[in-house]
Amino acid sequence: MSGEVTYRWIDGPTATDAEWDEIDRLLASRGWMSLNRQTSRMLVAERNSEIIGFNCIQLIPYVGPLYLRPRERASGVAEELVDQMQAFLTEANARGYIAVCEHPIAAKMCEARGMVKVTYPVYVSVAEGVPVMEVN
Repeated sequence: MSGEVTYRWIDGPTATDAEWDEIDRLLASRGWMSLNRQTSRMLVAERNSEIIGFNCIQLIPYVGPLYLRPRERASGVAEELVDQMQAFLTEANARGYIAVCEHPIAAKMCEARGMVKVTYPVYVSVAEGVPVMEVN
């Protein structure tokens, strides 16, 4: 482990193809989805010009909240809202998206559409003064 660690930012749109290919290779080796090159930026740690680590900022669509008046919940409107949103994301070539389910029915709708429940802890950081829902 000789050599000093250096840090630099790599922006997807300005990265070289070699840099981007190396990042993609590292992601694939972990089973992680590729980054969207146009909407990602990463801080890379290097030693002797070799990438030894990175931390990414990436834009992944977050779907929600889904709201429906209580008297409309059995009407099929929620399912149609979800189906049309999923169709839009597919048409837009989204490489993935995230949904947070506060209700078991929302979770069932996500699972019925092929979404996978995250088994890792998920954390949120909210700017001071911005209200946050209570999470149990």
